[in-house]
Amino acid sequence: MTARQVAPRLLSWASDVEQATVDQAARTARLPFVEGHVALMPDAHVGLGSTVGSVVPTRGAVIPSCVGVDIGCGMVASETTLTASDLPDDLGALMPLVAARVPAGVGQAHAEPVAQEQLAALGRPATELSGRQARTAATQFGSLGSGNHFVEVCLDERDRVWTVLHSGSRGIGNQLAQRAIAEAKGLMKQRFIELEDPDLAYLVQGEESFARYVADMLWAQRYAFGSRAVMGERVLASLFEVVGHGEHVRTINCFAGETEVITRHGTRPIEALAGGVHELLTAGGAWVKAPVQAFGRQEVTELVLSRSGVTKTIRATADHRWLLRSRRDIEHERTTSELRAGDRLQFSFPKRVDALTVDLTAAARGFVFGDGSVTSANRSCANFCGGKDEQLLPLFQGLGRPARRYEGLVRVNGLPRVWKTERPALDSAPEVLYGWLAGYFAADGDVDKTGRPTLSSSRLQDLQFVRLLCQTIGVGTFGIRSRLRKGYGEEPSALHLVGLMRGDLDETFFLVAAHRERFRLGASAAERRGWNVVSTRPTGETTEVYCAVVDGTHSFTLADNILTRNCHHNFTQLEHHGGKDLWITRKGAIKAAAGDEGVIPGSMGTRSYIVSGKGNPSSYTSCSHGAGRRMSRTAARKTLTVDSLRASM
Repeated sequence: MTARQVAPRLLSWASDVEQATVDQAARTARLPFVEGHVALMPDAHVGLGSTVGSVVPTRGAVIPSCVGVDIGCGMVASETTLTASDLPDDLGALMPLVAARVPAGVGQAHAEPVAQEQLAALGRPATELSGRQARTAATQFGSLGSGNHFVEVCLDERDRVWTVLHSGSRGIGNQLAQRAIAEAKGLMKQRFIELEDPDLAYLVQGEESFARYVADMLWAQRYAFGSRAVMGERVLASLFEVVGHGEHVRTINCFAGETEVITRHGTRPIEALAGGVHELLTAGGAWVKAPVQAFGRQEVTELVLSRSGVTKTIRATADHRWLLRSRRDIEHERTTSELRAGDRLQFSFPKRVDALTVDLTAAARGFVFGDGSVTSANRSCANFCGGKDEQLLPLFQGLGRPARRYEGLVRVNGLPRVWKTERPALDSAPEVLYGWLAGYFAADGDVDKTGRPTLSSSRLQDLQFVRLLCQTIGVGTFGIRSRLRKGYGEEPSALHLVGLMRGDLDETFFLVAAHRERFRLGASAAERRGWNVVSTRPTGETTEVYCAVVDGTHSFTLADNILTRNCHHNFTQLEHHGGKDLWITRKGAIKAAAGDEGVIPGSMGTRSYIVSGKGNPSSYTSCSHGAGRRMSRTAARKTLTVDSLRASM
């Protein structure tokens, strides 16, 4: 279906839409900070304050009512190993079990909290909760709520049994939203701003109210997501109890605890990150804050990968989704069990700092760290052995004491002791970090005949720091390799090596002429950044698994720069569309970038759909969240009866 322009700056994909819906959305589209057009989904209908089934792009402001009061409302669909033939003739016993384990209805909750650890792992909203709010949030965590929220057992086209669940952030999400809406309305009155609809009151980016609302909204999203996970487990347990057997086929990306993930502060095992919010590397080399959570014990599959002759093993669930690159660099995905030998996994590296230059004093310090020595309690020296090192003497012009020649070496004394004993702070200026790395490479690095640069050290921690430094300034590295060598003493010692990616360096980085020349001559050298699949093997092992929950890109990066995958509606986030950074608010809509998986439920008793996004730019890569409705709840109560519902079902 193609979109129609139904009003100025308003595109609609709806084939059947009421004029009142168009009028309401048009009022939103006329706001001065709405950038571009508002998009109406096929199921659009009138909502409180703003249209349900709409996508609103704004710049410099957000409208809390466009997000709505059920922040983070969304779906979870779980595939099982059961088929239609496994089900009993009568599922009547299932309803009481689900009703007892998943409270539903206005204000309903568990008698006592059922998932305190999972709730605590979400952190806290920016708005301080009262004692009563905190208790209610705890007991409603893992409960369904009311309205159009539901639990469903259904069959797919293969007769495989699924459970589908729709829920949101319950009372606490509503209260946080209502607070923000009231605050926005108050600000409009204070500033004498009149709007066509008072419910379109907005918060301005850069102000405290804006930051607090966005933080509250992100927390409510996590609350809703975690609550669905708790309910999903309880619904599945009830189903398997009634049937007598069955297993859950996971649809959430999950990894064994030892799997390492790239964070802003270094590479960490995912198990160590669970329960917190961390800054993770996502698609396009960007950094994003996201929670990492545990998702129970599951069977894992062993995945063997290779890159440039190096192999590594990752353990992940069989249906974890992996991003692939085709020979034409078209992005698509497969589950772990679908991967085949030769598949090329997608990668992500931090963005390189623009216009990197070598700070010469920092380069001198880096050289001392590699080829210097401590001479006293507060001094160090630089040692130059042979013609290669002596090329670096000009770096020390005006630094320390004048160079002195000894038998077999030249030395510059009187340098700060910390130049040899300490590495630079990672929050130093990029040119300082780049300069230190250049000097250290000049001392302990080499460029082979093919033009590939490698840095070596007998101390593993030094190269681990180098990888973190490179991550900070956007220089790619390969994994650290280790080998034994015959060095000082009788026993072999370890030598550690890390390769720097030549595509992120330039000739000015190489301070030694021979290094620079080999780098230049190797301009055509191939450099593989991505890993290839060697094999997959079910292990039969069950272990606790973990995953990051990344909104927007739904992807994060494992160690060695492997980009991997992990549906909310009723939320807003900063996205890049049409060359601009915009706040994209989806109310009753879900993000559907190319390859994103989503769940679209039908009306009660009809089909639900598992969908894959096409990335339509006109809809801001969005699609509908549900089937919509032909009449209001009030009209339905007047028109429909219990008997008519039974007949239609």
